[in-house]
Amino acid sequence: MKTMIYLLRREFWEHKGMFLWTPLASASAMLLVFVLPVIFGKTLLKERHFARIASMRDHTALVGDVLARVYMMFTGPILAVMAFIIFFYCLGCLYDDRRDRSILFWKSLPVSDVETVLSKLLTACVVVPVIFLLIGTAMSFIMMVIVSIGLATQDVYLFKDLLLNKTLYLSPLQVFGMLPVYVLWALPSLGWLLLVSSWARSKVFLWAIGVPLMSLLLLTMAQTIQFQSLDVSWFADLIVGRGLGGIVPGSWVHFEHIPYETAFRPGTNGVDFGAVLSISWNTLSSPQIWWGVLAATLMFYMTIRLRRWREAE
Repeated sequence: MKTMIYLLRREFWEHKGMFLWTPLASASAMLLVFVLPVIFGKTLLKERHFARIASMRDHTALVGDVLARVYMMFTGPILAVMAFIIFFYCLGCLYDDRRDRSILFWKSLPVSDVETVLSKLLTACVVVPVIFLLIGTAMSFIMMVIVSIGLATQDVYLFKDLLLNKTLYLSPLQVFGMLPVYVLWALPSLGWLLLVSSWARSKVFLWAIGVPLMSLLLLTMAQTIQFQSLDVSWFADLIVGRGLGGIVPGSWVHFEHIPYETAFRPGTNGVDFGAVLSISWNTLSSPQIWWGVLAATLMFYMTIRLRRWREAE
């Protein structure tokens, strides 16, 4: 257990810029964009915007409820950045060890290949998402406060309604509750990226995206030229999509063909994160996710074997 903790610390300190400073910089940029309308409200906002704000004065409870339901959606851009960070981290983590010959040092230590690969997997599917979610949640809360302050300058006071709204406190917990579902859906993508990182001798990015896309292109050409009855949509969705897009948060909505309308509270404009959480956990009954977990397990096994055989480049 102590060995794994030290390995996770190593991954964090070696990639601190990706894991910590990148989300902080992204959150700071978004906060700056939100602060500007508050500081220069009369300059940036048009007259019709002030008219809409004035109409909220008699409906503060409704406005507060909507804001409490949607403020966690501000984490969307941060989670999009997280997907890119995880993608490039997984591609480089095992390849870089061979390229800079640090693999020789780590192989001289009493640390098994299983522990090394598992530490990189846990970093990608647990450590990084938790860091990004914490920063995204803090940023979303600050944005909500900025919006409330901006409305207060126009005599629309929401703080009382917000603080008494239980959704304000439940939404972050519900978003964090989707993390185990995200991990399971992301495993095939993580397995593929780590496998390429441990196998490729160069140009890992081209190998990672080139192999599935070229396979899809060849199947599409075969369907067009000779096999008219061949259906390649399943390959594009279940193989290419799961292999490259599983690290995108909420990708299971696409893979399971879940209507987007189910995420919204009936009769309002607010997002029902409770419904989203329930729908997300219900996808665990799908055979698709467990076939993906099985495929990921095989890829992790191959990754460990390749790391054992591969020497420094």
